[in-house]
Amino acid sequence: MRQETSTDSRPHFVIPYWTPSSPAEEPDDGDERPLPAKACWYLSPGIHASPYTPGEQLDVTVDVANYGGANTISQAQVTVWWSDPAAGFVVGPDKVIGYDSVPVQGRGGIGTTKKLSKVIPASAPNHICLLARVSHQYDRAGIAVAPGSDRHWAQRNITSVAASPGVPAMFEFLVGNPLLDEAEFLLSAEPASEERLRTLSEQLPGDFMFTDAEISLNDDGPRTRIALAPGEQTTVRGVVTLAGPIEREHYMPIEIALRHGEDGPIVGGIGLLITPE
Repeated sequence: MRQETSTDSRPHFVIPYWTPSSPAEEPDDGDERPLPAKACWYLSPGIHASPYTPGEQLDVTVDVANYGGANTISQAQVTVWWSDPAAGFVVGPDKVIGYDSVPVQGRGGIGTTKKLSKVIPASAPNHICLLARVSHQYDRAGIAVAPGSDRHWAQRNITSVAASPGVPAMFEFLVGNPLLDEAEFLLSAEPASEERLRTLSEQLPGDFMFTDAEISLNDDGPRTRIALAPGEQTTVRGVVTLAGPIEREHYMPIEIALRHGEDGPIVGGIGLLITPE
């Protein structure tokens, strides 16, 4: 838990990426960034959404915590966007779902936005990503969209593909450079880590299971490198081939991570659910 002096009235906002599973576990106060291994960088439990269907209204609320050091209420300015499935985001005003100002008490207080609603175009894909940002004049969010490394940003970014054993299943998603400079990124895909399965089971319907699978991104195998100019986006083509079946009402979780450089911080990512065809 972060320590602040009692005279520091500045807010310290965070959209949380985990909730304590026991009294001994510390809450997400935003100081562990880049996110620790237990946190799903693509699935913040602080973002809540109604069932999604292209062409219909989507309702979103966002939880915000304030770990500022004084017993002071501060107004959190929250913005929510939607996006096509992407790892690494470039946001624009056309994708804004809504804004809200939320009063949040310091020293661990939590507030929730009002319901923010938007009719998502019928031309949108069957899965979309939600991005949320919290900011304040004395606690500003970074300009770059960085859910994995900036406590002011969070995402809910899950997509799925149906697959049968031995039959290649194809999927596509965008990769964008949210940074202010040209950069090379490493994009990788692998089965979800055991450390994050608890979060997945709490947030997603159904049960998870695993089978051997081959995953390829842009025909390069499970890892590929991509160089992008600032604000540039490109489409990545993925293929997954299962060795065995996925049972009904089960899914195999795959984590797609975008890192800045070979061993750099995660700047974006997608949770890919392989489901039975």
